[in-house]
Amino acid sequence: MKHKLNTLLTQLNHGLVERENTLKAALLTVLAGENLLLIGPPGTGKSLIARRIAENLSDGNDNQTGQDCFEYLLTKFSTPEEIFGPLSITELKADRFRRNTAGYLPTVQIAFLDEIFKASSSILNALLTILNERVYHNGAERQAVPLQALIAASNELPTDQEELSALYDRFLVRVFVDYVSPDNLPRLFDKTGDMPALTPLTRADLHDIRHAAEAVTLPPEIIQAIQRIWAQHKETFKEDRREGLSDRRLKKLIKLLSVSAASNGRDKVDLSDVLLLKDCLWNHPDNAVKVREMVFSALRAFSRQVPRDNTQKETEPASSSLRPQENQNAAPKIKGYKGSGAAHDPLLIENVHDLAGLVRPEVGQHGYYFRQMADIDCSGVSTWMDICFQGHYDGGGYTIQGGDGSCPLFSHIEKNSSISNVVLDKLSLAESAENSLIFHVLISNACLAKENMSGCQIQDCLVLNGYISPVLSAQSSIDRCFFHGEPCFVWRYRELIVIAHSCESSTIKKCAIGIQGKGFDYGIPIAQQAQDSILEGNVSIDSNSSNRRSDFKSDPNGIYGQALAPALFTQHYFAHTLDWDFDTVWQWDDANNRPALRPVSARTAGLTPEPAAAAANTIDLLTQQIRANLWL
Repeated sequence: MKHKLNTLLTQLNHGLVERENTLKAALLTVLAGENLLLIGPPGTGKSLIARRIAENLSDGNDNQTGQDCFEYLLTKFSTPEEIFGPLSITELKADRFRRNTAGYLPTVQIAFLDEIFKASSSILNALLTILNERVYHNGAERQAVPLQALIAASNELPTDQEELSALYDRFLVRVFVDYVSPDNLPRLFDKTGDMPALTPLTRADLHDIRHAAEAVTLPPEIIQAIQRIWAQHKETFKEDRREGLSDRRLKKLIKLLSVSAASNGRDKVDLSDVLLLKDCLWNHPDNAVKVREMVFSALRAFSRQVPRDNTQKETEPASSSLRPQENQNAAPKIKGYKGSGAAHDPLLIENVHDLAGLVRPEVGQHGYYFRQMADIDCSGVSTWMDICFQGHYDGGGYTIQGGDGSCPLFSHIEKNSSISNVVLDKLSLAESAENSLIFHVLISNACLAKENMSGCQIQDCLVLNGYISPVLSAQSSIDRCFFHGEPCFVWRYRELIVIAHSCESSTIKKCAIGIQGKGFDYGIPIAQQAQDSILEGNVSIDSNSSNRRSDFKSDPNGIYGQALAPALFTQHYFAHTLDWDFDTVWQWDDANNRPALRPVSARTAGLTPEPAAAAANTIDLLTQQIRANLWL
């Protein structure tokens, strides 16, 4: 099917200039059974695109009406009869209100409505149910509409007309269509010849793709990526009443991503599918670029270096308008460092001076990639730098040794950053962090954040004699983390903390507490306060309990987690009940009877070669997936 769709896109694009992405959006919209809005001036080929899509569906579809496309230019004087069909005189004589809809919008598969927002309220109200439910209220009868997609066009958007907001929200995908750029203007003079015969999409094809999409799954990292984008959108546009994301839009977007995956021959949504959100999450055109950058940045945090797929044609790179840049700020050389800061050529952190150099804004705040190459001892540094960090730090499995744990490595971790594969001993990771990904980190005698973690994703971390953060907020999530040793007493809150004191609008799932609670009067909770949060599937060794505490309850979804006897505190339970990965991420420490992170060299063998060989042997995962995605 992917090959057929690729051939079809080439045919549809015949004779058109700079319309490839618009055609892709239109065809994907049809496959998903959704609606597309094209924004742009007259004479840019918007109606031609709709006609070509409709022509493609006209063969082999057995449309009983004899017509597959309806096209109309709306004005404020347009009447419902022009769009939905004239009133039936015969039915009126029988005192029934009914339209003869044959050949009009309620009976076609593809409709193109130009200047849709200029239509009268009587037309717009009828369109609402057609766009969302594929139903037309023809008098007292609910008439099923075979519409596969409605493609609409407008020179301007109804951003200041609240009465049109419901209609505007029905258009899941929104694409700008502008005049051909000056560089490509000479191509309009070329003689293109006759339009080639199209490879038609049949109803059976549409059914097969949608049926396959129903079986497509969303991996946990994809769900987390979408949740992060949703949270960042809410935060970014909290003062902009023009922007908002409805629950209906989320459900439809999940369907769109599933169709994208299925049409690419996959049974799982990947990062490249999520990139399609760039055309779906903005209302006002001024915010389109912000949304685009926000989606790219969020996905970057979930990307990584993977073996290069040699089956991909390197001569067919992603479109320049879509290709995620390794780092637009990366320079061939950055003073004082080896490497350029790109994903395939990270800046190397070889000693304490390289680490301290992150305090320079031109180094530590430009979103660069870093790779630690050796253990670093900071215990002798009496006053540490105030480092505000934005970028991607891969510790390579090496240790950073601190002093008494009072001074954090970073003063603040900025949004869209990632920290991975680092061991911190008597050194906290940060004072605070926001909207970042932290995974495969081992921290002992300290904490991840001394103050607040907002919108962060923490995965597969090991904490020894420490805690995560006093406050988790703004849809932070903690997944598959293990806590061992003694809980920490945080003077600010006057209490012992294992994970957090306060968990606000966040999630803690499948975490395990192995603290030795003997000698304490009370059990130590996962979070003392869990407001509007989800605690799910967590466990705690039963020594972390107390008969003296009246409110203690063994509950995997409660603040103490499920009490688990030491005899059951085994790899078998973690692997099969908590679903932890003991093949590549975790291993069992028999000596201490607890999980331990696998050494990075074992966990990433073949995935993260030395920087000199990385460019030839590996590729950024997001870039690779984009190149393989038919719609990008």
